[in-house]
Amino acid sequence: MLDPEQLLYVYELKGGVPPPFLNLEGLLGVWPEADYTYLFFTNPAEATLQSFFRQHPEYSLTRRYQLPYKQWQQLTVQEPLVIDRFKIITSKKSIKLSVGEILLWIDPGVIFGSGLHPTTRGCLRALSLLYSETTPFKVLDLGTGTGILAIAAAKLGAGQVDAVDLNPMAISTAAANCERNGVKDVVRLIRGDARDQLPEAELLCVNIHFDFLEGFLRNSAICRYRWAIVGGFLKEKLPEVRVLLPPCTKIKVPVLQEKGWVTMLLEIQKEKV
Repeated sequence: MLDPEQLLYVYELKGGVPPPFLNLEGLLGVWPEADYTYLFFTNPAEATLQSFFRQHPEYSLTRRYQLPYKQWQQLTVQEPLVIDRFKIITSKKSIKLSVGEILLWIDPGVIFGSGLHPTTRGCLRALSLLYSETTPFKVLDLGTGTGILAIAAAKLGAGQVDAVDLNPMAISTAAANCERNGVKDVVRLIRGDARDQLPEAELLCVNIHFDFLEGFLRNSAICRYRWAIVGGFLKEKLPEVRVLLPPCTKIKVPVLQEKGWVTMLLEIQKEKV
């Protein structure tokens, strides 16, 4: 885990599709947030970004920040973070669990998916809801980030979880988190593009920015699965997402909303022959 006092240099970019991976000197991670992309560095990166902007004129720098790592991840002494039946911690500590509670030990680094973001919270709640009724054995987690959803699925009872991310930093972070949580034999980490040929699964978890969701839903790729948890978009996009949902999908429960972000739990209906 990064030192809580480690100073981060954060650059806010607007425009373009959030890049899942960039080979930039000193880059710690990439975080897409609505219409913005945040790049995290260990040192000032103005010179590095000048070269980036020449290659990617669709982006513009809107703000820059300097802040300690603990402020970015909002690390506090109030851990664990409780989301439904999950208790989330970011460093090793003794936690008392009640019957049915599940501990998730997630060291996020600067990768998306600490459990603090509303989209991650919504997906965890949807997972808990689904596994209270049924137990999908094979799970596919697209854009796994820290691995938190893959780990949660494994701890809920999934027997095989494929976790895909293009960012090698996310893969290494998720691998360490799987080790911490004792699920490395259940979760298979795959560095790859979510637009490529994907493994078979019963449950799909896709918590990725809207630009990806739009194409994924439009080509009916979601119809390959039995259930799907879809997050990563703002409430304003909900009517558009509803229109994009192919006929094979049925919203299983009312959409989950938190701080303006939406998560959907979908049941996929197979066509009758």
